[in-house]
Amino acid sequence: MSVIHWTETMSVGVESIDCDHKHLLGLVNRLDASVRSGEGETVVDAILGELLSYTAYHFDREEALMTACGYPDVDAHCHTHRVLKTQVANIRDRHIHNPDSIHDREVLAFLRNWLTAHILGRDQLYAPFMVSRRQAVEAAETAFTADQPQAN
Repeated sequence: MSVIHWTETMSVGVESIDCDHKHLLGLVNRLDASVRSGEGETVVDAILGELLSYTAYHFDREEALMTACGYPDVDAHCHTHRVLKTQVANIRDRHIHNPDSIHDREVLAFLRNWLTAHILGRDQLYAPFMVSRRQAVEAAETAFTADQPQAN
């Protein structure tokens, strides 16, 4: 059973961002499944690392698209991104150095609550800007994708 589920109310009307959000939800669900099944600390650490990496990638995309559409609250939104990246990095560092200091259920609850609240709250605020400025968003998406390293 998943701890967090995608719903259409989470959609921001931009396919790439919605796909990123679904991927992030999937990572949280994988983390939950790994914790519940008692998988080793290295598996949990790998998922936390992937979550940290993909969160940074997603935030970079989201920030580029917010800037492109002229979203007026971009600075405050970016600040919330920086705070979460720092929190997740701290959780992972604590897990690496002392896995017993991390309470898995608390971490999962934090991630689930933050991600759900962020997508349904703050992200919904920029959605109308992106939808109404679709051409600028599509051009920024093309530029963002072109700047990403290609997978081998």
